[in-house]
Amino acid sequence: MRIEKLRRCFLNSQFSILSSVVALAAVLSAALMLAPAHAASDVIHYKYWARLVTVEGIARAYSGTYPETAAIYPPLTMYGYRLAGLVYQAAVEPSFDLDRALGSRALSLLVKLVAVIPHLVTIGAIFWLLRVRNRTASGSAGPRIAVAAAAAYGLNPASLFDLAYWGQPDSVHALFLLLAIWCLEEGRSLWGWGFAGLAATAKPQVWALLPFVAYVSVRRFGFAKSTLGVAVAVLVGLGVCLPFLLAGTFGDLLSLPGLITSTMPVVSANAHNLWWLATEARPEFVFDAEPLLGPFTYRQLAAALTVAVYGYGLWKTDPRGRDGALLAMAAYVAFGWFVVTTRAHENHAFMVLPLLAVAAPRSYFLMAAFAIISATQFLNMALHDFSLEPLRESLLGAEVWVRLQLLNAGLNVALFVAWSAWVWRRGPLPHGRDTDYRPA
Repeated sequence: MRIEKLRRCFLNSQFSILSSVVALAAVLSAALMLAPAHAASDVIHYKYWARLVTVEGIARAYSGTYPETAAIYPPLTMYGYRLAGLVYQAAVEPSFDLDRALGSRALSLLVKLVAVIPHLVTIGAIFWLLRVRNRTASGSAGPRIAVAAAAAYGLNPASLFDLAYWGQPDSVHALFLLLAIWCLEEGRSLWGWGFAGLAATAKPQVWALLPFVAYVSVRRFGFAKSTLGVAVAVLVGLGVCLPFLLAGTFGDLLSLPGLITSTMPVVSANAHNLWWLATEARPEFVFDAEPLLGPFTYRQLAAALTVAVYGYGLWKTDPRGRDGALLAMAAYVAFGWFVVTTRAHENHAFMVLPLLAVAAPRSYFLMAAFAIISATQFLNMALHDFSLEPLRESLLGAEVWVRLQLLNAGLNVALFVAWSAWVWRRGPLPHGRDTDYRPA
């Protein structure tokens, strides 16, 4: 009885520490959210979209012209901006005048909350997933590791900069993707497909992981159950898109992929990846339709590299993997996609962080990868932030600034090469249990 009381006291202390982590993340996020948005910040776009879906309704989100009267995020995220707009309209300005809205600090805070609130939820989710793993797998992460992993993600400078300072709603799709892969690990295929459907309706970067989800599902659960899972994902997606069906604007929604691909069709939109190195960090944009090697364009070569990354990643994935094995491989494929694809932005590798936060306690290498990606993604954003430009100019010369960018991109590429070699060294995974994948 005394041992049980001590155990409960210990667990309660872990929940207290977790609450402190969430509270600290909320305080840091609030401080960063108060920073004024730059005139070229994406927060300005989010304000346009919040007003659009609040005044005209969700069904009109894609009926106009980007960026003022048409969004490039899928509908689930737009619900968040509609809620932010409704609160602003009710508490600040019922008329929702455009000029006043664009200059409103209150609306800036509200649209940033669309990213910050799911971030705080993800902190708790990471802790909970690792605690569940501890109860179902011998030798897995204990409560202290669960708290440490949640803190590593929640207090991560890259996470806070992206979500609270920039207001990017990456936490929404990253949370649902994390839950989707975890459900596949736990043998809950329909739940996994349901969360994958929610993730796909939140932000387009998730679409890069759908082949991975499909492969694991078919190999692990069979074609029939996977077909049912796809049906669940489609039904979830249709539920999210119901306003478009009712309003007769579903055709506008179907135009979203084309709108997304037509936006900044460049080799690298400030993403420190392979193509940032290939273009030697040239400040002018290089379009990915331009030839690079004979008649082959950047886009075609990137597509070939992406297929190679998918092929290698899927080949080395054990569909029956558990205890973080599938999460680790999903993170590998997602990071590889970021490194070799064109049109990537600074923050498009964000979804790797929560995946690795749950998988990393199983391997020292994955811990190191998590730390490196956290650093490179933070630097990727900070080195291109408009508001920090005066500080950069005072501390760094133009030549040093470019060298730092190239160094950061080189570190990302080097990490992907090392990660690929690590995946190769592990060899085929026997029945979901990698003998070289022990708790760190």
